[in-house]
Amino acid sequence: MLVKYRPMENWLSPFESFWRSAYGNEECYLSPLTDILERKDEYVLYAEMPGVSKDDFKVELDNNLLTISGKKNIHEKREDEQFYRAERQCGDYKRSFRIGEEIDKDKISAKYENGVLEIVLPKAEIAKPKQVEIQIK
Repeated sequence: MLVKYRPMENWLSPFESFWRSAYGNEECYLSPLTDILERKDEYVLYAEMPGVSKDDFKVELDNNLLTISGKKNIHEKREDEQFYRAERQCGDYKRSFRIGEEIDKDKISAKYENGVLEIVLPKAEIAKPKQVEIQIK
């Protein structure tokens, strides 16, 4: 069986635990659920971040490591109310993806709408499929 090379397999697994520790047991972060799609000329990463303001997170690229980080705040409890159930998760979150040379790092773009962060990672010319016609003699 032939297995197609997938450059995205170099990224950290999108299926890692929802809570992940970056530094042993010292710090835990929420990890946004993420889909990664491949298109002809680009990869697209969609990260779910419901209830998070655009001002409460950042996206950085450092040494081929693309990182989404920030904080999700919870409803502040008032004196006259008591929680019966608190299921929404809050706190610091971080999600990192290692990208390779097949990404044109100068053309990465991002937009945030309706609780979903979309990051477009254009393929570098070396990674785009090429079709060459071979002359028959």
